[in-house]
Amino acid sequence: MLAPINSPTPIRPIGLATPPMPQDICVGVPSCAPLVQHELLTVVRKQIPHAYRRAESELGLTTARTQQLIDRRVEIVSAARAIKLARMIAYEPNARDVFGETGGSLFNSMIQQFPYVVKATIRNLPRSLRIRLALSFTKQVAHGFAGSVNRIFFEREQSGIALSIRDAMFSDRLDTLGCAHSYYRQVLETMFQQFAFVDCEVKEVKRFRVHLNQCHFEIVWEA
Repeated sequence: MLAPINSPTPIRPIGLATPPMPQDICVGVPSCAPLVQHELLTVVRKQIPHAYRRAESELGLTTARTQQLIDRRVEIVSAARAIKLARMIAYEPNARDVFGETGGSLFNSMIQQFPYVVKATIRNLPRSLRIRLALSFTKQVAHGFAGSVNRIFFEREQSGIALSIRDAMFSDRLDTLGCAHSYYRQVLETMFQQFAFVDCEVKEVKRFRVHLNQCHFEIVWEA
C-alpha cells in the first residue's frame, strides 16, 4: 500500500529511484556533439595555453576527457561547457582565429568519417547536385556543430547562396558573436570545399544593425 501524500515518512519503492542525470547533460541548455568542445580545446591548448589551464581548473575540461567521450561514441553532450569556454576566451586577441581554426578542424573531422566510396561518388556528380547535397547534409548534422536549437535558412542567388544560421551556439552574446561568425564561416567553407568539392568563398555579411543569435553569410563561386 502506498503511503499518503501528506505522510511525514512516505514509503519509497526499493530499486525504483530515479538515476542521477549524467554530468554531461544539463536541463535547459542546448546539446552538441562532444567533438565541438574537443576541437575547441585542442586549438585553445595550442594557441592560448593559459586559457587551456584555466578551462581545466574551472570547467574540468581537458582534451583527454573529451577524447574519452568521442571514443565511447557519445553522440551528444550539453553545450554548457563549450559555451563557457567560448566566453572565457572571447576577449583574447586571437579569439576569432581560434574559432576559425576550430570550425575547419571540426567539420573536416566529421567528413573523415565518411566512407571513401561516398566521397568519391560525390566528387563525380554535377556541381549543382553537389551543392544541394552539401546543404542538405549540413542541415542534417547541424545539431552537432551548431547546437540542438539551431535553424539554417538559405536562398539561392545568381552567383551563389545567401545563408543564415540562427539560434546557434556562441551567437547569443555580443562578446562571442564575432567568434561565432568566424567559427561558422569556416565550417561552411570546409563543408563546401572538402565535402562538395566546390571552389568557393564564404563571406561574412555585416548588417547595419547587430542582431544576436544570427550569423549571415554569402557563399560565392565562379560561374
